[in-house]
Order: sequence, then C-alpha cells, then structure tokens
Amino acid sequence: MTTIFFGSIGSIVETSEMQRKAFNKAFQKFGLDWYWNIGNYINMIQKPGGIKRIKQYSKSHLSKIEIMEIYNLKIKYFNEYCIKNLKPRSGVVDVIKYSKDNKIKIGFITTTSKETIDIIKNNLSEHINFDKFDIITYDKHSKRRKPYPDIYDYAISELKSKKSKTLAIEDTLSSVQSARLSNIKTIFFPGEYAVHNNSEKVSSNIFEDVRNFFEKN
Repeated sequence: MTTIFFGSIGSIVETSEMQRKAFNKAFQKFGLDWYWNIGNYINMIQKPGGIKRIKQYSKSHLSKIEIMEIYNLKIKYFNEYCIKNLKPRSGVVDVIKYSKDNKIKIGFITTTSKETIDIIKNNLSEHINFDKFDIITYDKHSKRRKPYPDIYDYAISELKSKKSKTLAIEDTLSSVQSARLSNIKTIFFPGEYAVHNNSEKVSSNIFEDVRNFFEKN
C-alpha cells in the first residue's frame, strides 16, 4: 500500500456540534427563525454540503446571494467556536506518523470549502503539521461532491497513486460510498453524529486498524 486518505473533516476531528451551533447563530444574525436541533442536524450531515443544506432547508426561497451571506456568517462563527477548542480524534496523529515513518503518501480528501479547511488546519496546527500532507482538497477541485467519487479520482490522479494500493478513512456512510465508488478500500471511522447500521464494520481503533491493514497488504 502506498497512500492513506483521510476523507471528510470528521475523519480527523469532531466538529459537528460546533458547526451546528455556528449555523444556528448565523440564522439568528441573518434574521431567520430557523433552529437546527441535534436530531435534525444528525440527519442533515449524513450527506456533505453546507451551502446545499441551507438551500434545501429554505425550499429554494432564498437567493444565491442570501444563501452565501448565511454561509459566510456560519464560517465566521465556526471559526470563533474552533479557536483553542480542537483536538484530533483518537489515533489520527499516530496514523499520520505511521504514514511518514513508512514513506506512505497521505491526503486530506474533502469537498468542503477552502475556508472551512483553513479553519481546521489553523486550529489543529498544535497537533498536526498539515505541511506533511501530500495533498489537501476542497470543493473547487471537483464539480460533483461526495458521495460521487470524483474527488478521490482527482486525488489519485494528482498523486499518481494506484487505487489498489490506497486506503481511505471516512466518517459517514455517504462518504464511504464516495471512496468505494472510486474503487478504493475504505475503513469506516464514524464520528459522534454518524448514522450507521450493523451491516457496516466500524473502526474503534483507527491506528490499529490501519496498521493491521497495511501489514496484511
């Protein structure tokens, strides 16, 4: 195996509750009486795309300009919530070190906005040196977002890696589907707000699962 891909943000760090709060604060600031409770939000985030989420919730009654204004407010408040509050999920730092020690390429393969990725990078810099990543993607790198496989196909092409020698780590079933549609072997590492069933094997120790996978392959 030659490449490890961390998929969505949630495969590296838990931010779902901070993002939910940021959305609600943005709605309030914009003058909307919307409120996304935890149950609502858990259902919404099983598929990626914050801008699309706002559009769908508004039932297309908001203009593109209004949607982007709300989303930009959400980014602002999300950044405020993240300052000095982010830590990598258990085992993530060990996986990154393992990849570097064994000369395995590593990527952060998301279809979220660059602004959100920058917030994550800045607020995890004490724990993770993202300069060690061989590729970091965001929404502009793919016309179609997950669960389509396009972003993984893009990353494979950029790194000139072989899909048969690549392992992805994803935190939702929708994003797992994205990697698998690209014919990439995938470990399901669900976050606190992920929905899953017993038919999908779940990783409870991501470092051990990654190391065992590479030793067997």
